[in-house]
Amino acid sequence: MLLWRDIKDMKWAIILIIAYFALGKYFLYSLCPMVVITGFPCPGCGLTRAGFRLLRLDFAGAFRIHPFIFPIAAYIGIFSWNRYIRKRRMGTGLKILLILILVLLILFYIWRMLHDFPGEPPMSYYSRNLLFYVIFK
Repeated sequence: MLLWRDIKDMKWAIILIIAYFALGKYFLYSLCPMVVITGFPCPGCGLTRAGFRLLRLDFAGAFRIHPFIFPIAAYIGIFSWNRYIRKRRMGTGLKILLILILVLLILFYIWRMLHDFPGEPPMSYYSRNLLFYVIFK
């Protein structure tokens, strides 16, 4: 019941996200808004592909694409357990853990941009970005 209520409360956000992915698949070369606008990868670029690898139990492949899939998946599991099984609100510990994961993700992104950019996807530059067309065309 709680999950269904959460879905109903977020229905417009869910509808917009589904519409973005459905339309973006056909009209955009990337589904990442940062890539579409700037051409540069975002801190989360590669997480979707890593998540699909994780679902197929390809742990090494998921780690190669984006190592932060593991702490994010663990956080989602812990959050879901607390919210839907134990029926508890998000406590201070979960909030601190989320902030820690996000800070480490941004630090990893900076390291990755200095170390791996430009390189193999997702650490590639896409020249057909919106910013390029606005400035240079």
